[in-house]
Amino acid sequence: MTRLLKKKSFDAISVSELTRTAGISRMTFYRHYGNIADVLQQELARLVATLPKYKALPVREYGAAVTFYMRFFSEHADFMQLLLQADQESILRQAVMQVMTELSSAKTPLQSFTENEKRYYMIYQASGLVSVVVDWLAHDQPETPEELATFIQKTWPPLGE
Repeated sequence: MTRLLKKKSFDAISVSELTRTAGISRMTFYRHYGNIADVLQQELARLVATLPKYKALPVREYGAAVTFYMRFFSEHADFMQLLLQADQESILRQAVMQVMTELSSAKTPLQSFTENEKRYYMIYQASGLVSVVVDWLAHDQPETPEELATFIQKTWPPLGE
């Protein structure tokens, strides 16, 4: 798909062209995917599934966890760029939202927050972080994952600190 996207827009790529380039039959393609966007969605879901939840991270400190997640996005930046190039930013945002919501849920909640307030807080915080991460990826990661993690920690300290 990457080779095809260098020649034409995502919407202009046909299943026939993709399967010919990939060396598979259309029947094989449709056995696994409903359309070309499904290829990207399934690969993104596979990548995100490999990412451990906050509680299973090899690091337990909040700042190290932020850095861990930023490194993950950086390590898979080529695929993330492919999504952006293919006008599939919405699925990238959904995946980043899933990861950032997981991170925000790990923050020590304030005792005064109701359950709904905690949920609103996570949505509010994660939405902003999604925009930052997507912009960072769209601009070829002008900062290192560690620098972006430091920025995120400055603007989004854990609750109760």
